[in-house]
Amino acid sequence: MSNTLLTESNPPESPGPSTAYSGDSHSGGGVSIAPRVSATSGKSIAPRPIEYATFRPRLGMVVGPLVAIALTVWLTMMLSLQPVGILLVTTGMCVIVGVVQVIYTVLRWENAEAAYERERTAAELWNLRFENLQSEFQRTTSALSHMTDGVVMLSPKTEIVLINEAARRLLALSSGGQYLGRKISEIVRIPDIVSAVDRAGSGKIDENVAVEVVDGSVVRPVAVRVSRILETEPPHLLLILSDETEAHRVEAIRREFIANVSHELKTPLAAIKGYAETVELAIQDDPESAAHFIAQIGKQCDRLEALIADMMKLARAQSGKGTLVIQALDLEKVINQAMSSFLPVAGAKQIDLSVVPSDQPVHVLADEEAALTIAQNLISNAIRHTNAGGHVVVSFRKDGDGWVMAVQDDGVGIAEEYQERIFERFYRVDRTRKAHDGGTGIGLSIVKNLSRALGGRIGVISSPGNGATFEVWLRSAISK
Repeated sequence: MSNTLLTESNPPESPGPSTAYSGDSHSGGGVSIAPRVSATSGKSIAPRPIEYATFRPRLGMVVGPLVAIALTVWLTMMLSLQPVGILLVTTGMCVIVGVVQVIYTVLRWENAEAAYERERTAAELWNLRFENLQSEFQRTTSALSHMTDGVVMLSPKTEIVLINEAARRLLALSSGGQYLGRKISEIVRIPDIVSAVDRAGSGKIDENVAVEVVDGSVVRPVAVRVSRILETEPPHLLLILSDETEAHRVEAIRREFIANVSHELKTPLAAIKGYAETVELAIQDDPESAAHFIAQIGKQCDRLEALIADMMKLARAQSGKGTLVIQALDLEKVINQAMSSFLPVAGAKQIDLSVVPSDQPVHVLADEEAALTIAQNLISNAIRHTNAGGHVVVSFRKDGDGWVMAVQDDGVGIAEEYQERIFERFYRVDRTRKAHDGGTGIGLSIVKNLSRALGGRIGVISSPGNGATFEVWLRSAISK
């Protein structure tokens, strides 16, 4: 009778250089991994046999004592001992044989217990290793499935052995497809990627390519890096795919911002230069014209000064809370301070500018200068885009654990498709107003960034011809 047990002394065989990848896969959290299978995978792992004969009762241990007792009885009879003597000698021999049997049995049980403990310890060690491997596998698949970058591992034959969900999305592959074990050239119809994989595999250097992947009606820019994994034998290839859509959008905004800043600075500078040259020619012949041109130079300098001041405010707003002094303040008082600056401007345009008083104190957590800047920019923006005879009203209302300041006008309004972009720097819905509306083009961007820095938010409700309402939410200074 024999039995078998898999122990530490015989670990499962490791796949060598001739490792292949089976069609079955392990999937977890959106990650597909092809298991490695050795060339001898069709054979079962040979377990280590345990010899149980050592622990089975032996025939000699039964026959030997019986023979010894029989010989003792025979010797006593040959010596012509009395029956009592024969009985005593036989009894003594039985006692000696019994003691020897007990000692031998105890020693055998101790050996059996030691062997069992060794086997149990080896089994526990293998279970611990299995649990650690399983935990590591789950952590790895979880991390890969939550990555925004795509990850694809290829065998030396460019067969896919690992692919995560982000890679499927970036390569426009269906989620339910079977890709493990297939060559990348079979499923990715992008020549630049296939060529980069071939060059990295044969040239032993990393490759970087930028491609555009068509996914239905969406064209997505994707950056692909192909690297060699030298820790595996033979070396595998690793593809990292990054979605460049946001980077391209930010780069486009940066280029637009630079172009707008250049234009905003160039226009007044060109005017100043032209007026200065005219003044130089007319200073003696036509003093009145020279004075007019000098006044124009002053206006253009004021415009430049306002633009630079607003850009500094925007930089301060975008730096976050680090430059702000957050404290409890009366927002209604701040609004009244801003109103005093714009009442003459509104009166000149025949616009009714008013504040609806709140029935309770409007105490918020904010930086006083930032709150004043927000109010001034919103009121100024409303006045600029409201025609003569219109109305601009500032009001307050409680909203959850904060207060909403609303600036409402009955001006030209804003179409829905522009309501997100109006908070971008230098963006204007009506570019024909650019030269004479008096704004720098970054007021609403300042308001948005300052609101965020104060832990608040801004929104707009508008439609063409029905005016606009800008609402800024700030946290209340009094918590209930």
